[in-house]
Formats: sequence, structure tokens, C-alpha cells
Amino acid sequence: MEITIKTKRDERNQEQEYYISDTSTEAITIIMFALIGVARQKTSYEQFLETVTRIWGCLNEN
Repeated sequence: MEITIKTKRDERNQEQEYYISDTSTEAITIIMFALIGVARQKTSYEQFLETVTRIWGCLNEN
């Protein structure tokens, strides 16, 4: 599976937009695990767990 993510900068509000080539459940799962791996490498373990716990709590509230 090949997933490409293209970015485009919105000049009006200076925000970055992301376009994902495959939005299937399998592709999104792979992207999420990759993002979790990167986040884990860039923070302490405690910060990582706190962030994941906050995100999980927000997702479960909806």
C-alpha cells in the first residue's frame, strides 16, 4: 500500500491543508500508528501518555 500526503498552504489564513491519497479505514489506521510513533519519539513517555489520554477522552465524549 502506498499512501501519499500532499500539503497546500492557504495564503489567506496561513493554514496548512493536507490531502491524503487513500482515506480507507486501513490507510487511516496506518497513518495514525505512524503519527503515534513520531509523537512518541519527540516527547517524554509521560507527555506522550498524557496527550494520548486527552485525545482518547475527547473521542469517547462524542
